[in-house]
Amino acid sequence: MRRRWIAGRLVVATVIVSATIAGGSAATAREVNAAQADGPTSDFVLTVTDTSSHARVLADFQGFSVETADFAHGFVTKELMAERLKTLGPRGVIRLGGYSMDLVWPAFGPYRDDPVPPEAIGGVVDQSDLDKLDELLDATGWKVTLGAPLKGVIDPSKIKNPSRDPSPRLTLEQVVAEVKAAYETLGDDLLGVELGNEYDNVTTLTEAELWETMKQYREAIHEAVPKARLRMIGPSANTSRTNTRLNGFVTAVLADTSTDHAEVLGELASHWYPGSHCGSSNLTIEALMSPATVTNTRAKLAGIMAEDARVSGSIKSTINESNSASCSGQPDVSNAYATSLWSLDYLLQAAQSGVSRLQFHTNTAAICGDFKPRESPDYPISYRYYGAFCAADQAELDANGLSPTPLYYGIWAFRQVPAGSRFLSVDLADADLDKLRAYALKGSKGTMTVVLINVQDPASATSTTDRVTLRLPSPYRAGRQVVLRSAAPEGLASTDVWAITLGGHRVLPSGVATGRPKATPVDVAGKTVTVTVPPGTASIVSLRT
Repeated sequence: MRRRWIAGRLVVATVIVSATIAGGSAATAREVNAAQADGPTSDFVLTVTDTSSHARVLADFQGFSVETADFAHGFVTKELMAERLKTLGPRGVIRLGGYSMDLVWPAFGPYRDDPVPPEAIGGVVDQSDLDKLDELLDATGWKVTLGAPLKGVIDPSKIKNPSRDPSPRLTLEQVVAEVKAAYETLGDDLLGVELGNEYDNVTTLTEAELWETMKQYREAIHEAVPKARLRMIGPSANTSRTNTRLNGFVTAVLADTSTDHAEVLGELASHWYPGSHCGSSNLTIEALMSPATVTNTRAKLAGIMAEDARVSGSIKSTINESNSASCSGQPDVSNAYATSLWSLDYLLQAAQSGVSRLQFHTNTAAICGDFKPRESPDYPISYRYYGAFCAADQAELDANGLSPTPLYYGIWAFRQVPAGSRFLSVDLADADLDKLRAYALKGSKGTMTVVLINVQDPASATSTTDRVTLRLPSPYRAGRQVVLRSAAPEGLASTDVWAITLGGHRVLPSGVATGRPKATPVDVAGKTVTVTVPPGTASIVSLRT
């Protein structure tokens, strides 16, 4: 009987949302809440406390990580990506890097006309790619970091597995020629230069050896473009739950008392994937949305910030490659609606920890689906399940259309939180993380933003609506909420991106939203506000005095 009621509830919600989009206006949160909130509830009374936290949502906190091979194939362009970035806002950072940064051929300066070796299976990066990137950055206001090859420059005896994807041999001067051209083209939009990708997976370099190599790169770049004051980014170690490599690297940096580490290093970069699809590993929706994922991520972030404290916060700490499951994502999980809610929660959790930036690894110009095998002519271009946008089919790709994925909607929801907002404390117990995630932030003018995420599956017979009463540190007189939801009957497992809306609107394959996410009223009683959050939805609540 309960299952029958759930299905009926979702059909009503689907009709409301679908009819509203077709009619060109947004369904109100109250209408859809009424369709979803008649069942059993879980009641929460949470206290919001101003603890004078320094953690804030930075304007450029969110960004994307893009394979260098995608850049070399001309996919990081204004035509393909500008609208998709602009919908998310005028600030953000693109990381050009990933595994393929060691598989491309930089053709700049005296190396411009050199023959391309067969090992350069990632393609050729040349001035035309930089020119297109410059157009993209000018059109969006975003900035970029550049990946510098490592495997092809260091002593070959230090390469862990020389027979796997052998890298073209390069000189440091060739790498510097690319950095020089990038700075001359992009100017201050180039934020830094990353040294290699997950060095511990592809080399036998110790942390101390990596630091010495980084100093050599930095010195050569500084000599070529002294006015740029470009800093290096690293160590960009693998996605392990521990921070052993980061700890060893920071130890090596601090042991080098002859060098001002802040003059060499601009970012302490880490990678993090809470799940894996590598080898025989698989990730489930239940695992992705579980309290264990929250607590594992919390421990990872705490370890990163512990290393940040060791360098006295003088260097930004970033997670410059991340997503739901490593090795191209988990089918029917990384591309399911669950990732909308997970990514919103993860972005807020990461920002609250104090890290300076979180960048999701993404496709650029690819059909949604499997990563291509090594023998494919498309290897190692990004074809992944976990991208923020991808084409539904070849026809859409040929028309420069890239549909938003569920991940994109989570990022779009996060972007509704005002930049500069400072995190407050919310006393949500870990025991309740299977039902609710909650965040509160204070704006510069006394406004407050509360984000409530009901992570329960609306397709499950045991899910409940979260009725959340918040006790606030000061009185507010009015409130409005923007709701993230999917109308699909499959709930968190739905891969129907067109069933997802944010404030009643969605994003088209052109990258343009059908409208500004619509906010609806929330009843506020001074220092108390109560918000009803149906299963599988998130509410971004704005309160004003």
